[in-house]
Amino acid sequence: MTVQDELQAHITETGESRRSLSLRAGLNAKAVSDILCIEGLKPRHTTLVALSEATGRDLPRAASGGKPLTFGELVEKLEAAGKKTQLSRVRWIMRKANWYDNKAVCRYDVIDFFARHNAASLGISKGSRSTYKCDILAAINDHGVRNRPRGVADIGGIWADAYKAATDSDIPEDCRLKAGPFLVYLHDRGIKPEQVTSDTLAEYYGYRLETGVVTEAKCRKHVGNVVTLLGHLESHPSTSHFGFKAVASPFSDRRDKFGVGTGMLKTLLTEFDTRVVPWAAGELSRDGLTYEAFLEALDREEQQDADQLSEFKAKLQKSMAEKSKLPGQSPKAERVERRESKMREYGFLTIDDRWSQDTIATRRGYVISLAKALAASHDIVVPDIRALTDYQVLQAAAAALFEANGGRNDTGYLVSVLKAMKKIAIGYAAASEQDVEDIRALIRFYATGRRGIAPKNKTKLRKFTEARIQATIDLSGSVMTGINAEIDRRRKNKRRKTGILPDRLDAIDLELARDIAAVLAHDILLTRAPRSSNVIEARLDWIAFQDGKAVLSIPAPEVKGRKAGDPDYVVRLGGRASRLMQNYIEKIRPKLVHPDDKENPNLFPRQEGGTFEINQPYRGILKRVTRLLHQHVGVQINPHLYRHLVGWIWLKESMDNLPRVQRLLGHKSLKTTVEYYAELDETLVMDGWQTLLETKTRTAA
Repeated sequence: MTVQDELQAHITETGESRRSLSLRAGLNAKAVSDILCIEGLKPRHTTLVALSEATGRDLPRAASGGKPLTFGELVEKLEAAGKKTQLSRVRWIMRKANWYDNKAVCRYDVIDFFARHNAASLGISKGSRSTYKCDILAAINDHGVRNRPRGVADIGGIWADAYKAATDSDIPEDCRLKAGPFLVYLHDRGIKPEQVTSDTLAEYYGYRLETGVVTEAKCRKHVGNVVTLLGHLESHPSTSHFGFKAVASPFSDRRDKFGVGTGMLKTLLTEFDTRVVPWAAGELSRDGLTYEAFLEALDREEQQDADQLSEFKAKLQKSMAEKSKLPGQSPKAERVERRESKMREYGFLTIDDRWSQDTIATRRGYVISLAKALAASHDIVVPDIRALTDYQVLQAAAAALFEANGGRNDTGYLVSVLKAMKKIAIGYAAASEQDVEDIRALIRFYATGRRGIAPKNKTKLRKFTEARIQATIDLSGSVMTGINAEIDRRRKNKRRKTGILPDRLDAIDLELARDIAAVLAHDILLTRAPRSSNVIEARLDWIAFQDGKAVLSIPAPEVKGRKAGDPDYVVRLGGRASRLMQNYIEKIRPKLVHPDDKENPNLFPRQEGGTFEINQPYRGILKRVTRLLHQHVGVQINPHLYRHLVGWIWLKESMDNLPRVQRLLGHKSLKTTVEYYAELDETLVMDGWQTLLETKTRTAA
């Protein structure tokens, strides 16, 4: 029996009204009526549990047998009803989106389709796009279909508890996002955490291929993220008690191709997490000395030195200390230079050498790859980090990893791994100079011989024709025109309903505000192309207005390749972008700030999330930027390619701009700029040479 059958049977047997049952279960008064009357409605798990307690029936079990309406069935209903226009629109979107008859009807899918496609990409006018969308949604609404995708709201028990613990943890976001669909899959099949194996993942992969609407490659990537997720669920303190175990990927030719479970590396990774991570963060020395203990030792040394000073030197030192307190002086009470020297002597990383959290996560992955490759090739488990940085061990692990990657050296991955191990060997393992030199030789051996932009990114950049380059430059204006048109439409609709024309600012909701923020981020990227992290984490106090122009000054320590004392990375916006910046800060940003986060210092503040934290930036801002670029320009890129795109656009104007591009992008040397762009488009060189030939050639008499 279905949920509807069970509820109807209860009402028939007891004579209780729908409203009474809803209220007795602690639900909305129309909850039971909606479940019985709206075709395809899928109650949430919490709703089913509440009704089960009120009726004494196992409604969650009954819910597992519900059958959603498909597009094929919707077409039949529209044909039978004689709704020719709606029928035509539904068939149109099925063709455009490659949706087949057996795909379940879902309003969210339709809304998402139109969000990802503008009128131009669909080959219709803006008005027609709106009409098509309304007609298709009306067809779905007229037939009472609410095929809400089954999700984590529909599960309970240990799977729901595991999902909550995972989303509330600091497990990487790309893994947390995969927890929902995977745990729903486990719940629906009654697979307990400790029962998950590689075969389970293979079956899950097949299930997603069969029921999903994404490519095989995306399904593989999704399952790969689940493999990583299981490793985190096993080791993370907030999820380890659920019983999940790290398992090998079901794909022998993918990233986890070694057939070696992460659990075998527990000792190695425990050392990495408890010793290497605090060392990389500057909290411990390589010998385990705390930073506080180091400061105490340094104070004792300084006191001993002071005791040995002559009276003359003591007076001089006192005078210098007093002078440093005067206005205009730059006191260095901590004697930075001497302290950093001592930090290195004691085995600490200095401030400029410490690793970010992203770098720590990446290099942890490098350690896992090397250790797994060695275990798979030689059946030897590396006992600790120092053993892994030994030259002979590292040489064997690198060879195994190289072989596992099919002998490919065009990606630079292995070189990145070895460079990270060199840093660990020098700073943490205190390797000898000879060992370090041997590791450098190993890096040179596996070097790709290629620097600059990766081939796949060059291919994407070549898609930027002159028309697309112009569309990229005009993107801000195009998007703002659309936003202003939408604001006007909302105001007119409001006036028709209430007779009052609302203020323009009142018509801007959270989504429009995010789009305006994305336009501003695009302007910042296009002006000087700072690195992604500098845009995401830009702070309000980095912004200043000079002669009506907005200036974003990114502090040198926040910029790759710069340190304290170096010039800041300055982004000077143009007139239009500066006006947008001022309007954004004064009017739009307050709409984005969370009510509990009024003191958020970020230019782009985070608004919401599974685990909301104050003072955090909106980390999805650049994904929104690239989505707008894809919609309006037709090329999908990652945010970092903005740097290369800006340089390439300017060089296409003239190769004489090479020194200016170097300065614009902040490259330390002209050689770096040349290496990045020399092979991107040979016309950059050939056109210049052709111009020179035409200038020098004398026309025959």
